[in-house]
Amino acid sequence: MKNILAYLCFFLVLSVPAFAQISGNLSGQLDAWARQAAENGYHGSVLVASGGKILLENGYGLADRESGRKQSAETVFSVGSITKQFTAAAIMKLESQGKLRLDDPLSKYFPDAPGDKASITIHQLLTHSAGFPGAIGDDYENVDAAQFARLAFGEPLMNPPGKTYEYSNVGYSLLGIIVEKVSGMGYEPFLRDHLWLPAGMTRTGYVAPKFQKEQLATGYRNGQRWGTALDHPWLPEGPGWHLRANGGVLSTTGDMYRWYKALTNNTVLPKTATDKIFTPHIAEGPQAQSFYGYGWVVQDMDGQRVIWHNGGNGVYNAFMGFVPATGVCVIVSSNSNNKISDELAMQLYTILNGKDPGKVMMQTGDEAPYRNNPVTNAIYQAILEKGAAHFAQNSQNILKDAGFDFEDDMQLLGVGERLEEAEKWGEGVALYEAYTRLFPRIVVAWNRLGKCRAATGDKTGARAAWEQSVTLRPKNNPAVNWLKD
Repeated sequence: MKNILAYLCFFLVLSVPAFAQISGNLSGQLDAWARQAAENGYHGSVLVASGGKILLENGYGLADRESGRKQSAETVFSVGSITKQFTAAAIMKLESQGKLRLDDPLSKYFPDAPGDKASITIHQLLTHSAGFPGAIGDDYENVDAAQFARLAFGEPLMNPPGKTYEYSNVGYSLLGIIVEKVSGMGYEPFLRDHLWLPAGMTRTGYVAPKFQKEQLATGYRNGQRWGTALDHPWLPEGPGWHLRANGGVLSTTGDMYRWYKALTNNTVLPKTATDKIFTPHIAEGPQAQSFYGYGWVVQDMDGQRVIWHNGGNGVYNAFMGFVPATGVCVIVSSNSNNKISDELAMQLYTILNGKDPGKVMMQTGDEAPYRNNPVTNAIYQAILEKGAAHFAQNSQNILKDAGFDFEDDMQLLGVGERLEEAEKWGEGVALYEAYTRLFPRIVVAWNRLGKCRAATGDKTGARAAWEQSVTLRPKNNPAVNWLKD
């Protein structure tokens, strides 16, 4: 999910004077704002700390709307791409043990790596500068490590290795496979034994914590029940490698705070390793003021260093960030795509600054952020100006040039909704056809593709889209009735 929207919001909030001295009933202010957010539709868990003291740790709204189960501080959620910091830490653990070097080439661990990829280094994978694309398959396609490596090595590189930042889930999954090859252990068992349990994290992982569904937040996409991670297909040892090591780890805000403390106190890694993790290695774009470390984003703002990352799959989303100089740490989860964690996290940071949190969202207007941001605006204008046919032939390059995050489908949904409202049905067909190619298991994309095709008079195409939707979700799907009609 790591995207430009989060960066813009973060920069807007923190480009103010240094954090105000904490005084008064700050915990009450933070709690009151989170409760107001819940009244406006937010559902999730929040932890705010400063200087080693937890100021707020609570759940808001519902973890499961149908049963009425409430969110709590202990509700388990998917951390999404925040998983990457665990993978980076595992690599650094192995480096500190002398079992690998950051300049090791892929060919050392994958002898069959093709020539254009053989010299890619572990450092380049960690910094998203290896050139691999963002994703090469669906999160819930259960490919094993060998299958995933073959797929990855068969893909053309987006850029020459080491030259350009290109956010890539693929690269982090390859890092996870390297962890297994070097350690002789499974990815999750290695992290659990060497990182999570030493940090006191007993409620973090894929399958090892043996989570029950009633412990997890149920995800909702556009108000429709998506379910929990346990409702979607995984291999016995966790998700397939399209997701493993780059996303999908389940945790709680409390465990994630323990992770923050373990890293910053050098409990699980030596300081030489954490210094490398938090080093701003590569700019996130030609004009970006943010940099990528190893699994973290690093920014300097008004003399303060801020370190953060977000994550999500278009349903769940999460945010984690901290300011080393002050010990301020904010962790927020959400189980709904229309109230993302980044927004609330930014507002809570604003309260810590003694500012008005109500002004944060004024920066993006009244529309939902997934609809109205620089990326969606660029995609929307490109479709209108160049036309549906041009977009259909050049969608990959147009999305890349706009800064689209190929892990998070929500920006495509935002563009599609705007095209539908403008009754640009042909453009909508082109948009949703690209959407379903990139994210073939998203029910709402197939439904809306059918709607746009029907509006252009293509009943056969509409029927095909809705049939695919019903295949993915046979129950509680409006496409069932649309097909009958």
